[in-house]
This record gives sequence, structure tokens and C-alpha cells, in this order.
Amino acid sequence: MKKFLVSSMVLAVTGSAYAQSGMTLSGSVYAGLGFNSGNAAVRNTLGGPSSFMFSGKEDLGGGLSALFKLENAFNADTGSTASSTFFDKQAFLGLQGGWGTVRMGRIYTPSFATLALVGDPTGTFGVFTATNLMDSHGVRMNNGIIYNSPGFNPWTYARHGVFGALAHFFGESSTGGSSRNSATGFNLGYGTAALVLELSHHRSNLHTDATLDVDSKSTILAANYKWAAAKLFFAYSDNSARNIISQARTKDNTDLLLGFSYPFARGLLSGSYIRKDNKLLPQNDAYQLGAMYEHFLSKRSKVTLGFARIHNRNPARPHRVVNGYAGTTAANAGTTAITLGMTHRF
Repeated sequence: MKKFLVSSMVLAVTGSAYAQSGMTLSGSVYAGLGFNSGNAAVRNTLGGPSSFMFSGKEDLGGGLSALFKLENAFNADTGSTASSTFFDKQAFLGLQGGWGTVRMGRIYTPSFATLALVGDPTGTFGVFTATNLMDSHGVRMNNGIIYNSPGFNPWTYARHGVFGALAHFFGESSTGGSSRNSATGFNLGYGTAALVLELSHHRSNLHTDATLDVDSKSTILAANYKWAAAKLFFAYSDNSARNIISQARTKDNTDLLLGFSYPFARGLLSGSYIRKDNKLLPQNDAYQLGAMYEHFLSKRSKVTLGFARIHNRNPARPHRVVNGYAGTTAANAGTTAITLGMTHRF
């Protein structure tokens, strides 16, 4: 069945090419300085998390459209791709009609979309991104098929009225059952011009060897509310995992985010407070404070100044500011970061 779906997708792409369907090249380039401390030494780096995307949509008639996205992440400071997977951000093909949208390929999980697009004032694009501290709910996964009901437009990410999504990511493991290394998720939400409220759930399996076979689950409730010129953000998630072989708990924590954004001068001021409460011993509870000012030079170009600080309850098991805006990885990140950069969208 999966081979048939993949073959159908290939045929659909080939057919749309002969039909000369419209295609758009878009993306963003970021370059900036990252100053981080709190590890072995203070480090200054040039960060550059950027991306470009090929996308297209074709009217098939009768209210039906075919759509696709192929998105690559790269580092502007080195020109290198962000990972060994060329289209590592998204790569999907789908059909859209009055009944909703079905997409297949490498896709954001419903729960990560809730965190990034509803709960996080940075949209996870900034030095104080929620993913520094909060569980990322799978981010994007391979071999996926997702259905989005009317009310959510995966083309623009707009939400209105009552909407929902259901997704499954096939593990395609050569051994074991079909659930091995697979994931399933869903969300339900309601959107108006002033309020977006969304609840998501994600379950996944990670099998490594005969001693490590972990089932995990996460539930997240997120909202944003437009209050006069300001926008307020909220997210709360409950995350747990268990090794089904040893029956040992490997994760049991909750995350809370409170954030805001507010137009200021010719730009946008935003910030958030995030708290992680870990219930397993030894505990590594932490909180993050972050803020950013984006100054718009035009509709496409902006300069940003950002700050993030993580306070760890257990210094022996620290969380760190790990993201491209700070120019940091797990190996060199600190607990404090300041960034100054420029973004141009095309």
C-alpha cells in the first residue's frame, strides 16, 4: 500500500510538470553574530539558519487542487546544508478540496505545529525559541500522511472556525511490528480573528536495540489572543516516555510557556517565560527568559536583537541555548545567548 502511495506521488509530480503548473521559489536568509556564555568559555560565532523552498499549487477543477512543498535548510555563515537530508525541513505532495487537505511525505507533526504556530511568539524562529527548553513533539517526521480538515490551511497556516488534523508516520522498520519507530498524532482547534486555541497529542516509538524500545507521548494545549495591539501566548504540555522492555520511565515532565508580542516603533517587541518541571530523579528543572526586538527595514528585511537565558536547578544536568541564531550546538552551547542579526525574505 505504501509503495502504491509513493508511486502515485511520483506520477502526480511528473504529470504536473508536463502540465506546467505554477511554481514559486521563496525563503529567507539570516546572518548574525551570536554571543554565548555559561559553558567552558565565552564564545562568539557567526550564525546563519536560513532556508529556501520550492512550492506549487495547481487547480485540477471541481474545487480540487494539487500542492507540494520542498524546503531546504542551510547555514548562511558557511553555505552548507543544515543536515545530510537535502529537503530536511519539509517535502510533501498533497490534494486539497472543500473536504480538507491530505499530504504525504516529510511533514511537521500536529503537536509541533501547535507549539510553533500557536504557542511560541517566535514561531521557533529566534534565539529564545521554545525548543530550547520545551519538548519538540517530533518536529517533522518522515514517511508521513496527514489529513487537515477545513478551517486549517496548510498552505498559509491560517486557522478559522473549528478544525482538526490526524497524522501517521510509518516507521518502515525491517524488523518487528508496524508500530516500531512509527508515530501518530492529532489536533483539535478553534480560531477567530482574535483567538486561536489548539489541543494536540503525539505518540511515538523509538526502537534502538533489544534493550531500548521507548514509547513516548505528549499532550499540548496552546493559545494566542490578540488584545488591542498586543498578542498574548500560552502553551502547556505534559510529556512522558517508558522503555517497554525494562518498564523504566525515561521521561516525565511538564512545560509551561507564557509569552507576548507588541508593535513598538517600526518593529515588534516579543518575549516569553518558559518553565520545565521534571518529575524524574535526578531532577533538572529549569526556566528560560527571552526577549527580542525586530526592526523592520522593509516588508522583506529586518534587523533583530535577541536575548535568552536559561537557569538550571541542577547544574550537573543543564539545559542550554542550542540554536542556529546563537550559532551554537549541543557541544558548544552556553546558558546565556545574545544575538544581533539580519533577515531577508524572498
